[in-house]
Formats: sequence, C-alpha cells, structure tokens
Amino acid sequence: MSECNLEEVSVASAMQGEQVPSRLPSYRPYRWAFANQVLDVVDTITGGRAGVCQRFVTYVIIGGFAALVNLAVFYLVFYYIKLPISDVVHNVIASVLAAEISIMANFIPNDFVTFRHLPGRARSWKARCLRFHITSIGGSVLTFLIQFGLTHLGHVPAIVAEAAALILVLLYNFSFHHIFTYRHVGLKPANS
Repeated sequence: MSECNLEEVSVASAMQGEQVPSRLPSYRPYRWAFANQVLDVVDTITGGRAGVCQRFVTYVIIGGFAALVNLAVFYLVFYYIKLPISDVVHNVIASVLAAEISIMANFIPNDFVTFRHLPGRARSWKARCLRFHITSIGGSVLTFLIQFGLTHLGHVPAIVAEAAALILVLLYNFSFHHIFTYRHVGLKPANS
C-alpha cells in the first residue's frame, strides 16, 4: 500500500484534466485509479467514512493471517504436544500461546500498514505495542470464553470453536484499537 499526499493527488488530477473533488477524500488514495474510484463511491455512500472502511478491510486481511497463525499454534499445541495435564488445562495453555503469538503477528503489520496514519501512531512503539496488547488481551479473553463454552458446553470440536470465536471477536478488536490503541494523543496541560 502506497502512501500518497492528498494534495499531490488533487494537483495531478487537475493537471490530467480530471475534475478535482470539492472536498478531500476521507481515505488514503492508492496508486490505482480503479481502487480510488471504488473508495470515492464508498466515501459518498458512507458520508465520508471510506477511510475507516479502508482500514477495516486491511485489518481483516492482516487479521485473517493472524487468525491462521492463532489456529495453527492452537492446533499444534492442543493436538500434537502431549502434556501430562487435563484437557481443560491443556486447552488454556494452547489458547494462551496461540493468543500471544497471534497478537504479535497482528500488531506488527497493522501498526505499520493499517493504523499508520492515525494520531495515536505518535506514541512510541513500546506504548503502541502495550496498548495493542491490552485491547487484544480483552479480545483474547472473549475468544477463549466463547471457544471454551462452545467446546466444553456445546461439544463443538475445539479447533472449530476457536475459529468461530475469532470471527465473533473481530469487530470488538477493530473498534477498540480505533478507540484506545490509536486514538488521538492528548496534549499535556501547561504548568500554571
């Protein structure tokens, strides 16, 4: 994904004889005219929220990869690593390892691609990583509770329950990363 300056896009469009929009788009333009046309339509339909939609699609793509990482780690630990413990404890260990590894597989590319233009990006890498973890731990707890309930109460295979839980918690995670992880960085009050 290419980072473009919105003013450069407007000037380039004007130089090519294209009509310059009366307002700047809410999204980050791509190099591809077709993608920008689609985002223009989304911007119009959603009342200027194409940027959020653009971030959501990117988040889902990256999150899909992280979900596959989560499922792979969970599967390996739960089904292939034999531990002399109960299935319940084994499930907890598999869930915790899968969650932590997938949180990092989610944070690094989302920090670099999805949320790089948001004001909260001004925080240090460590602060963003910590905030991402706080939000993701909430999502991981929800994922675990849903997965555990489906597995032990609903008798759904653990890997299927894990996949269903990941999908259900997707909107929670995206929303809270917008609200908490990458929200605007407040100014410190001046000393009186």
